[in-house]
Amino acid sequence: MRTLLMIFLISVFITQSKTYKIDFGIAKNGNNWWVVNDGVMGGLSEGIKILTKNSILFKGIISLDNNGGFSSLRRSLADKDLTQYNEVEIRYRSLGISQALTFAVSNRWYIPNYKVRLEGTLGQWETRTIKLSDFKKFYLGNPMNDYLKKEAIQKIVRIGVITDEKKYGGFEFEIDYIEFKSSNK
Repeated sequence: MRTLLMIFLISVFITQSKTYKIDFGIAKNGNNWWVVNDGVMGGLSEGIKILTKNSILFKGIISLDNNGGFSSLRRSLADKDLTQYNEVEIRYRSLGISQALTFAVSNRWYIPNYKVRLEGTLGQWETRTIKLSDFKKFYLGNPMNDYLKKEAIQKIVRIGVITDEKKYGGFEFEIDYIEFKSSNK
């Protein structure tokens, strides 16, 4: 009987999907995220992060002055092995300028990164599940004809969100959680 119980418990553990969840809020995650604005290149855009009880709010104003045009919220993933996952789920709500979810495979700014646009939600909460293989490769904001491949997943060093429209205006982007999942689909 003990052997049958052990076999059952092991099979349940193996069949459960593995996940890695970044759950936001004051008493949860969020302190290790930072904002990078276009001021690093002379721009005048301003973005800030605010931790709420159960989320992280990223908001600001985009300016195209001085060759500006972006604001981003980032976190290191250099200590995480993401190779066991094939999709990511994000629960968010937004207003204003669109955002994109990004993965960087290098800390050097000139190395191509990967991103997927997150459509606006008019302030309503939305949950979106995205296959990692749907992340398109970009070089300095310009799309390339390539997508995130399995061998590149092990090189991911950073996750982030970035404004995805180069236009003047405000934005609010609030995230409840980001969860990496393994799916058999």
